[in-house]
Amino acid sequence: MKRTRTPQEKKALSLELDRRNVVAESKWGARDAIAKRKQWVNQSHRKAVHQELSALTRAQPADPEAVESAVAATNRNNWRKQPDVSLKQALALRRSRKPGATGNEP
Repeated sequence: MKRTRTPQEKKALSLELDRRNVVAESKWGARDAIAKRKQWVNQSHRKAVHQELSALTRAQPADPEAVESAVAATNRNNWRKQPDVSLKQALALRRSRKPGATGNEP
């Protein structure tokens, strides 16, 4: 059976498990930015593949092996969302940025 936690244990667990976005964008803007960045990665890769294929087929019909190797050789732009940090780390970061903060406050 699960034992009940004290309020202090609940608070400590909450500080460890709750996550916050500390990148320089708002939490609402982050949703849009993530989708737009993923869209940009896919569109730029499709454009690069299209350019490679049009360069191959411009002179003569390309054989399928050359097409496959050209598509495989095109590099995809990589982008990954920075992981959110725990609430405990976010609060410590916020305290350190506050003017006149010494970091010794409870």
